[in-house]
This record gives sequence, structure tokens and C-alpha cells, in this order.
Amino acid sequence: MQNEHPDLLAPTRGALREIGVPWVIENVMGAAPEMRSPVLLCGAHFGLNTYRHRLFESGGWELKQPDHPKHIRRQTKMGRRRQPDEMGIYVGNFIGVDGAKEDLGVPWMSREGIRECIPPAYTEYVGREFLAQYE
Repeated sequence: MQNEHPDLLAPTRGALREIGVPWVIENVMGAAPEMRSPVLLCGAHFGLNTYRHRLFESGGWELKQPDHPKHIRRQTKMGRRRQPDEMGIYVGNFIGVDGAKEDLGVPWMSREGIRECIPPAYTEYVGREFLAQYE
């Protein structure tokens, strides 16, 4: 059973548009039907050992969709540590917090933070794309 979450996308988008500044909203793949022309970012694009798909919707500027690499490495089975030839899945009560910190580039985070995080490589990409349009 999926967790129930309040619909914050529409009111957040409306508030950001009203403010009138460029913005970006991030969300998980399950939110795709509620997002408008989102860009998909994947850990494989950034050389991470996880696919961790996340969607980004921009407003007041255009976030470009990078090429989505093929998923050629299998994902770790739940309840096991990631092997060198696998891509990690870091959700729920996963095993291997230290490996997850390295794989996602978040050495300061706890397990709880890792489960919810946006890898810094994603936000760096978004920031660079924004700056390229506004410099």
C-alpha cells in the first residue's frame, strides 16, 4: 500500500508563478501525472552507482533533458549490499549505509536522509543549467 501524501504540487506551482521568479520543483516518479513536462534525471547520467530517477519541473526558464543512459547494470536485490557490478537501491530500511553515502555523494547523511535525498550531482546539474541561461 502506498503512503497517502497531500497534493502540494499544484499549490506550490501556483505560489511560485505568483512570485514571478524562476523556479524548479523536484519529485519522485510516482508524481509524473501531476507534473508538467518534467525532466528525468538518472544517477547513471552522473556516473553514480544508483539509477534513482527523479523528476524536475522548471518554470520561468527551461531545464534541458539530458540523454537517459541505458540501464545495463542490474540493481541490487532488496536486503543485500550492492555488489561492484550492480546499481544500489536506497529506499526503506536498506543495508549498507556507508556504501549508499559514497554511491550518492552524501557522506554527511543518515539512513533517513539518504532514503529521501536528491543526489548533489542532480542539483549541481540543475544549477549549472540555470546559470547557463542567466549569466
